[in-house]
Amino acid sequence: MSITQVSSKIDAVKLYAAGATVTRIAPLPHLEGQAQRVEIAGLPLALDDASIRVRVAGESGEVAVATDVRIALTVPPREETAPFEQEDEIAAARYDVLRLEDLSGLIDKEIQAFYQLDVPDRPLVELGQAPPPSPLAARLSLATFTDFQVRARLGEKREVAAQLAQAKERLRELQAKQHAASNARKAKPHELRKSAIVTVSAQGEQRSLPGQSLILEYFVPGARWTPSYVCRLDSASNRAQIGVRAFICQRSGEDWKGVRLELSTAQPISWCELPQLNVLKIGRSQPPLATRAWRKPPAGAETLFEDYDRQKPPAQAGRSLPSLPTLPQLHPPAPLETSTQEDEVELELGDIELEALVEEMEFEDLEDFEELFESEQEEQIDRSLAMAPVVPTAGRPPASHKKLAGRGMKSQPAAPAKALRDRETRDTVELAYGLMRLGDPSDRQTRGKLAIAPQKDIYLEQLQAANITLDFNVSAVVESAISQAKRCLNLRLPPGGVNLRTAAGSFDYAYAAQGRIDVPADGQFHSVALSENSTDIDLQYVVVPREDTNVFRIAQLRNPLDAPLLAGPTDVYVNGEYILSTTIATVAPRGQMELGLGVEQGIKVARNTVYREMRSGETLVAFNELRHKIAIEIANNLPREAKIEARERVPIPDENAKVDLQIDRVSPPWEPYSQQERNQPIKGGYCWQVAVPPREKMTLEANYTIKTFVDSELIGGNRRE
Repeated sequence: MSITQVSSKIDAVKLYAAGATVTRIAPLPHLEGQAQRVEIAGLPLALDDASIRVRVAGESGEVAVATDVRIALTVPPREETAPFEQEDEIAAARYDVLRLEDLSGLIDKEIQAFYQLDVPDRPLVELGQAPPPSPLAARLSLATFTDFQVRARLGEKREVAAQLAQAKERLRELQAKQHAASNARKAKPHELRKSAIVTVSAQGEQRSLPGQSLILEYFVPGARWTPSYVCRLDSASNRAQIGVRAFICQRSGEDWKGVRLELSTAQPISWCELPQLNVLKIGRSQPPLATRAWRKPPAGAETLFEDYDRQKPPAQAGRSLPSLPTLPQLHPPAPLETSTQEDEVELELGDIELEALVEEMEFEDLEDFEELFESEQEEQIDRSLAMAPVVPTAGRPPASHKKLAGRGMKSQPAAPAKALRDRETRDTVELAYGLMRLGDPSDRQTRGKLAIAPQKDIYLEQLQAANITLDFNVSAVVESAISQAKRCLNLRLPPGGVNLRTAAGSFDYAYAAQGRIDVPADGQFHSVALSENSTDIDLQYVVVPREDTNVFRIAQLRNPLDAPLLAGPTDVYVNGEYILSTTIATVAPRGQMELGLGVEQGIKVARNTVYREMRSGETLVAFNELRHKIAIEIANNLPREAKIEARERVPIPDENAKVDLQIDRVSPPWEPYSQQERNQPIKGGYCWQVAVPPREKMTLEANYTIKTFVDSELIGGNRRE
C-alpha cells in the first residue's frame, strides 16, 4: 500500500499547567481504493506517541474512517539530486594525475642524471715527463651542454607541476560531487522529525471526499503558563476594562502561528478510577451475565510451518530444533480484553469442563489444578514481558484483578497492590497492537506469535523505506529532544507570577483566547492577550485617621467572567495613565474584588482630639471620668461626590479590670467594624460610611468616657488619645 504525504497546519492548542495538546488539520486526499495510507510529517520529536488521536471530519458528514495510526521518523524533503554519472570523467582525471606525476618523476631523474655528468680531471703527470695536453674546448662544451639541459628540464618541470595542480583540483571537484551524491539521502540529527502514518478507509462506494480533512491531536510536554491582567479604569463613566493575559512559555519544537489558544488549569494526564455501578432490578431474579472467558489457542498452529521447514534449503535450515512438548490445557493465552470495572475481572475457561480436564491431567482435586494453572499463567506473562518493552497508554483507567474463578473452584483473596500494578502493566503491553510485529518464520520460538518490536525499529521503518541512512543513535536524539522540551517547566516565573495549580485550588477552569495567537518555541515567557471584558466599578475611599491621614482609593468591581480570576500580577491604568502594578488574589466567578489605587491627593483629612478628666461626684465611692472627644474633618476637593469610609477604634477594657467604657455621642452614626475581609479580626473597631459632596467639608465626631475608681489609674496614662 503506497503512502501519500499531505501538508498540515496547527489549528488549535490547549495549554495545561504543564504540557499542551496540539491539534493539526490536514486535507484528506482522493481515495484510490478501499484503504489508503496518509502521512502527516513535520511533527516534533518531543510529542508523546501514546497521545496520538486521529479522526476524519468534513462538511457533509464522515464518509471515511481512520482505522490505524503509527508513529515513524522522517527527514524534511530535500532538493532532488541528479544521479552521478561521471565515473568516466573521474577515471580520466585520475589517469591524468598519475600520468603527470610519472612525468614529473621522470624529469627529476633526468635532471639528476645531468648533474652526474662530471668534467674529467687532467691526466696524471709522470715524474720527469711533460704534462699531456688537456682540451679546454671539450670541457667547456660539456659544461655548457649540462647547464642547458638542466635549465630546459626545470622549465618543463614547472609546466608539468602547473598541469598536475589543475588535474588534482579537477579530480577533487569530481570526487566531491560524487561524495555529495552518495550522501544525499543521509540524515542528520537536527533534521529528524516525527510523522503520523494514518490508514484511512472509505465507507461504501464513495471515493471522492470533498471538504474532508484529517484531525490529528497529540500531546507535547514542554509548555506552561501563568496568568496576568491589565485593568483600565475610567472615572468618568465608572467602567473598567479587565484584560486577561498570560505569560506563556513553550519549547515543543514547533512554533505556534495563528492558533486558537485555550488555557487550562487542569493536569493533562491524571489517574482516574471508574466506579462500579450496581444494577438494582425489580422483579424475578435473573442469573448474572457471563463475562467474556478465556479461549484456548487454536491447536495445530505449528503445522502451518511444516512446508516451510521441509522446503527450506539444508544450507539455510541448519540443525533442526527439537520439537517442544506443549500442554495446551495448561497454557491459556493472555487476556485479549481488560474489563473497565473497578473491583474485579473474572476469568473463566468457557466451555471446557473442568472435571473432565482434571481427570485427563490426573489431578487429585481442583485446587491442585488451579495452583498449576496460575503458575503456568504467570510464567507465560513473564516470558512475554521479557521480550517486549512496556508502552504506556495515556488516559486508561486502572483495572483490578481476581484469581481464576470457575465452576467448582474456590475464590481466592484479592492480590496485593504491587501485583495489581504488575498485571495492569501486562495488560497495557498486550493492548499495544499497533506496535506488535509477527515473529520471523525461521525462529521456532517466536514465529506465529505477536510481540512488541523495539521502539528504535519502529522509528526506522519509514526511514529505511525511503532509503535514508543514519549514522547516529536515534533513541538518544529523541530522548534529548524530550529533555530539551521539559526545560521550560523549570524556568523561573516572571515577576509576580504564581504557581498555577496553587492558584486554581481544587477546581479546573479553561480560558479561551478571543483571537488567534502566535507563540514561538524559544523556551522564553511571552505575554499574550486572551480576552477583554467590561464591568462596572464602585470607587470608594478608605481612611484610618488614627494611623494615617492619607485617603486611599479602593476600586470595587465584579469579575465579568464565568471562570475565576486567578491570582496574578495586574497593571492598573486610570483614565489612560499608568498608576501601579499589584498582585490580586483569586476571585470567584462573578465575585467581587477590590483593587487598591494608591493615595487620593484631592481629599484631605484631619483628626483632632480633646481630653478632659473629672470626678463623677462627692459620694463615698466616686469615679474618675476620662472623657475623650474625636473630631475628624474631611475636605473633598474633587469635582465629584466621594464615598468615604473612615475607620476608627476605641479602647477595649480587660474583662478582669475594674474599668468601664461608655460611648456617649457619635455623629453621624457609625457601624461596628471587625476587619474580617483581611482575615485579621480586631475588637473595638467602628467605621463611618459617608458621602461628601464635591468641594465641601464634613466633620465626624465621636465621644466616649472611661470610668475608673478614684484611687486607680490606667497603665500607660489616663489619656487614650
